[in-house]
Amino acid sequence: HVGIESVVRSLKGILQVNNVELHKQGLLLFTEILKRQPVEIKLFTNLAMCKDAIGVLVEAVKCPVLEVAAEAVKAVAAILRKDHLSCPPVQYVELQKLIETMLKRCADLSLPPINRRPANKAVLRQGHFLLSTVEGFRNACRLAVECQSDPLAQENAFTAPGSASENTLSSFSEFLLRICDSLCIPTVLKHSERTSSPALMEVFMSTLSTLFTVVPSMHEKFSRKLGMQNSDIPRSPFSLYIFVLPSSNPALNQACSSFLYSMCLSLHSAAEKMKDSSQEEREMSELLQRSLPQLNCSVPESLILLSETPDPFCLDEALRSHQYCLLLLLYCAYALEDRFVPETELFSAIRNFLLSVQDQGDCPPSYVFRAVLYLLAVCQDKGEALDLVKADFITTTQSFFKFFTFSPPPHKSDCV
Repeated sequence: HVGIESVVRSLKGILQVNNVELHKQGLLLFTEILKRQPVEIKLFTNLAMCKDAIGVLVEAVKCPVLEVAAEAVKAVAAILRKDHLSCPPVQYVELQKLIETMLKRCADLSLPPINRRPANKAVLRQGHFLLSTVEGFRNACRLAVECQSDPLAQENAFTAPGSASENTLSSFSEFLLRICDSLCIPTVLKHSERTSSPALMEVFMSTLSTLFTVVPSMHEKFSRKLGMQNSDIPRSPFSLYIFVLPSSNPALNQACSSFLYSMCLSLHSAAEKMKDSSQEEREMSELLQRSLPQLNCSVPESLILLSETPDPFCLDEALRSHQYCLLLLLYCAYALEDRFVPETELFSAIRNFLLSVQDQGDCPPSYVFRAVLYLLAVCQDKGEALDLVKADFITTTQSFFKFFTFSPPPHKSDCV
């Protein structure tokens, strides 16, 4: 413990010296110590030592030399472990300063030109810096979730009872949601517009999935916010999550599937919260878990998929499950006014889907059919071609009404 105190003190002195290589080596050593320290042995045994370490990292992240800041961000990711920070009271306010400094440093980087190929060294360095930053932020989110099961971390011992202290797990968790919205998401999405980074997107999606459990009472609001179009970002977040991720990357595909699973269930629960729909949610949960990992396609491919008819002599039900899953994703997106699929083309694809279902005598689950009705309702007035199919569509769908008890689709105000 005397050793780590000496390391922190030395690092503080090194940062005052004008020597980039010395800065980098000092931070690298600190990072390795943080990573290798056994969980069962406390590295920081008193409050002052922990605060000094966090303060040193704040100063290092602010360094104008990106190489030094990059090493500092790696150290931040390493220090955000519960066993490093659990000496009471947990320094949530100090951690907020550290995380905010890290994300602002990242947001202040100059963005590379769109679609520059190949990326130069400066762009690659920025990408690595952003990846390390998001890894650090993900660790902060995981720390908040871990602290939920620790009464000492929740109550933050030695904080005066009934005080309005911000040094609480609740305040820290809400801070994570706010700063994710204001800094993390815009920074990552703007970067993704300019260069592809599967590793970054995997960590980003994993972070968003974790945030659903950081403040459970706010998951519905968080879901709606994630689906909304941001005028500063050319590509809508929801369509990014669904359609631009490469299915050839298993880790990325799993991270994206986990995120979409949480988001869709949250939005559905919000729309159906006045009903006893536990059985329906279980069925939907199973459908999403089963089909989402296989559902990575472009917009044109998704419309083709929706229009396909399963082989009547094949017992494989994967195609129908994928179609139901896709309809739920489109329903969530449209309910949040993210209409990345042209309405005319979507109406036609859904009409083909219903014709196929009728021809084969299939009965989609009620939650899928509600999604279909909602999508048709918002698409049906988009042109002459749609008017031509109205009568045919009504005839086609009449046979479905006897199978379901319908509720009206969620109004926009219920979802946005």
